[in-house]
Amino acid sequence: MPSKTAKVYALAVFFLNLRDRRFFTLLSGIKSPKDLQSLSKKMLPELASEIRRNIIEVVGKNGGHLASNLGVVELTIALHRVFNDPEDAIIFDVSHQSYTHKILTGRYEKFNTLRQHGGISGFTKMSESPYDYFDNGHSSTSISSGLGLLTARSILKNSKNIGKVIAVIGDGALTGGLAFEGLCHAGQLQKNLIVVLNDNQMSIGKNNGSFSRYLSRLTMSKQYQRIRHAIDMFAERTPVINKFLPQFISKFKRGLKGLFLANNLFVEFGYEYVGPLNGHNINELELVFNRVKKLKKPVVVHVVTKKGKGFSPAENDPQTFHGIGPFCISDGKVEKFDAVSFTEIFSQSIMRIAQKNRKVVAITAAMAKGTGLDTFARHYPERFFDVGIAEEHAVTFAGGLAKGGLVPVVCIYSTFIQRAVDQIIHDISLPDFHVIFVLDRSGAVPFDGETHQGIFDIALLKSIPNMTILSPASAEELDMMLNIAIDLKGPVVIRYPKLTCPNELPSYATPLEEGKGILIDASEYSPSDSVMFDEDKTKDKTLIVTTGSMMSEVTIAARSKLRKNEYTDIFDLRYLKPVDEKYFVKICSHYSKIIIVEDGIKTGGIGEELESLLYKNNIRNVKVFAFPQKYISQGTRQDVLTDAGISVSCIENA
Repeated sequence: MPSKTAKVYALAVFFLNLRDRRFFTLLSGIKSPKDLQSLSKKMLPELASEIRRNIIEVVGKNGGHLASNLGVVELTIALHRVFNDPEDAIIFDVSHQSYTHKILTGRYEKFNTLRQHGGISGFTKMSESPYDYFDNGHSSTSISSGLGLLTARSILKNSKNIGKVIAVIGDGALTGGLAFEGLCHAGQLQKNLIVVLNDNQMSIGKNNGSFSRYLSRLTMSKQYQRIRHAIDMFAERTPVINKFLPQFISKFKRGLKGLFLANNLFVEFGYEYVGPLNGHNINELELVFNRVKKLKKPVVVHVVTKKGKGFSPAENDPQTFHGIGPFCISDGKVEKFDAVSFTEIFSQSIMRIAQKNRKVVAITAAMAKGTGLDTFARHYPERFFDVGIAEEHAVTFAGGLAKGGLVPVVCIYSTFIQRAVDQIIHDISLPDFHVIFVLDRSGAVPFDGETHQGIFDIALLKSIPNMTILSPASAEELDMMLNIAIDLKGPVVIRYPKLTCPNELPSYATPLEEGKGILIDASEYSPSDSVMFDEDKTKDKTLIVTTGSMMSEVTIAARSKLRKNEYTDIFDLRYLKPVDEKYFVKICSHYSKIIIVEDGIKTGGIGEELESLLYKNNIRNVKVFAFPQKYISQGTRQDVLTDAGISVSCIENA
């Protein structure tokens, strides 16, 4: 039953024409989805407006996924009004569009903590609410997860009413191979899975591929809908007098679909198909969902929405406002900084290389802007390939390009390259094809939480034969490594963080030597107020060995050590694989204490390997700082590193 509070607020808004409605908002009365039932249909547009204002205000302050969430407000309201969750499971694919869902499921009061340390996640999270069925931050998983949940319920419950399972998936996510695998299996099992296809003609960037074009053409005849409904009503009222009548009705309906829905992919997979519907018309959505939930077979409900709806900057530029930092709500402008990011440096470097080398091609998986390839795409469209959300295909496709004589540069976020490890091993490393993998967002990733930390790539890829792994510490090193990688043989990985580049030091200009890093003397980075040492007379000397992505934190920690009269040099690894072991041991032998700092998981990482190497060479005073074997939640970069135990203060006090 709706709460008394919800009824009071609903009546107040309905009967009073208040000039200032801030004190009697509809949202204040929504403590759970059941409270939506107390609202009349006339109130729902106002509720949608309040939700949009709330999302814009919070994302404007905290950053987050804006355009996708503004596009599904009415759809989410309709789902929660029709289905009885949490008994009915609503599963959001990727779940970056679940903000309205969070607001309507008891998290309105905490919504201002979105993506903050200790606050609510920007994705669905089981520990946060019983309405969140999965911890979901990667694409194309909802259909498979939903089908598994539905199947488990049907096996364990001896009841006709086991709760509905609804998978809400975007047209961009449907380009992922896993989504098709789930679709095929659900069609085979014929469970009453409800797939809501949110078609906004966008994923993160502009959708690519034949499936996106197919959805754009797909339509539904009203005549078919009327005839189909009439047949359903006839079937419900006709007693089954023999086993042939249900088969006859099924074949008759399939024949109708053949007439009205020629080449409808979903029908061929064994689904009932409804749509396309106006995804911003709550009344129409509710009508269809109420009919759909009575079906006993899988169904696809195709809804068309507008990404960024209700906020003109996001409507006009949904790609920029897909995932965005804090911005000015009045005009949508994001504050600009003078510092240059690693992503921007890569974008500039790949352009210079491509201009000189016509064999260089670029591949991404729906991340052209995020990886800095949007400029490359505009200048060299025939050499740029956005394969959609299909990381496995991107990698194997690159292998084919390499076999054909090209130099593919595959740009994928660290957290997403996990999905293609088998393809890297089987289709790239085993034949030793020359493919360059550029892993943006490696290491600590702020605000997006457990599913987006780029901490597994070193451990996952270091064990693969024929692999070279490079980790730049600065803009100059990144440019140098990319140029070198073009001329190397076999697979090459270049990994860097979501971070602005630190100030250049003279040592960064040192040419690359295979397997060797560079020693940065304390005099290069020391603060003006530090105590300067006579290195030859200093007995207790510390060396901090680091992956490039941690250079900013390591430099700050090393300066603090200098202020405490602890002589400290820095060793920038550059190469995480291969490592020139003799050279590294020789460098470390001159120091009384070795601190290794790695922005990856400790187990199987580079720090663990180097510690073992030093131990074998009787260098025992070694401490490794790396990510523990656990998942780290959202927060600033500093929050993430602190929770992992590798913050500046941790390194400084080692």
